[in-house]
Amino acid sequence: MKTRIVDVAINVFGKPAQTALSLVSLLACSGRFIDRIYFIEEPDGMNTAFTHAETLRVLGDRVVHYRPKFMNWRYAVDPARLVDPDYRHALRYQYAFEHTDKNYLLLVHNDCEFTHDVVGHLLGRLGGHTGVGEIGQCWLCPAHHLGRCGPGRHLEFRPDFDEVRALYDALDQSIYRRRYTEEPTEALVGTPWPLPECRLNEFCCLLSMAKARPATCPEGPARPFGAYVDVGNPWTGNGILDIGVAWFGDLVRMGHTFGHVPLKDHVRHVTGGHKALFAPDLYVASEEKALAVLRARFGGIGSANPQEGA
Repeated sequence: MKTRIVDVAINVFGKPAQTALSLVSLLACSGRFIDRIYFIEEPDGMNTAFTHAETLRVLGDRVVHYRPKFMNWRYAVDPARLVDPDYRHALRYQYAFEHTDKNYLLLVHNDCEFTHDVVGHLLGRLGGHTGVGEIGQCWLCPAHHLGRCGPGRHLEFRPDFDEVRALYDALDQSIYRRRYTEEPTEALVGTPWPLPECRLNEFCCLLSMAKARPATCPEGPARPFGAYVDVGNPWTGNGILDIGVAWFGDLVRMGHTFGHVPLKDHVRHVTGGHKALFAPDLYVASEEKALAVLRARFGGIGSANPQEGA
């Protein structure tokens, strides 16, 4: 019976040691399920300054190495350009989304350490859902801080825009929240639910391609998973929805369901994200920690054998 039923999509921007740890530890824990790894390397100077050659060598023929023609960074998607494959494939994960031939696609960040079989865990929880993983950036959401909503509870709380704005206004001003409601577009006013921080969190989530692909651009009406969407004043940048939010909202409103699966016992996700790219001390410390873990768990990247988890 074929067990390699899952492909992996990882977008890579710097972080060579953390990237190596993410993939080597994933294969050590879940390699028996994994076939192709779509290693999508952003075409930026940081990736030429810090080579991933050793990681690619160790991963061998599992890897599909793709470099988009340009880096989309954090720009709001231009719907008129989604007919252009080169433009779509510059959106995070989209190349893998369109090219995988598997029924399941695992999205992961390149700053994780996997400690247990996360793929088997997510496969067991997928059922009839379109995707599973941790749902919601609730730590950024006033509805969570004020007790109205929480992780995986997005179907229970369906406010109109006035209620959403009231929640943002009611939150203690010392608590950080994004400024979506200050200059909202008609799209946000008309469709405030799911809330602006609701999404299937991309650091590690599993998609059912049989459900997601027909519903998502270029085959369906939902915007790509990796599309940033602006729901505020484009001159301020305060209304940019995070990766996956627009896609998640489109699919939820179409009737798709998603399962909230806590992952803290299966994966450690480094805090910092994009901020670490612009904080040299944090970046170096995170890389050094990843190197130390690689040496302790696998004898270093050069000694790692990702086939062991197969």
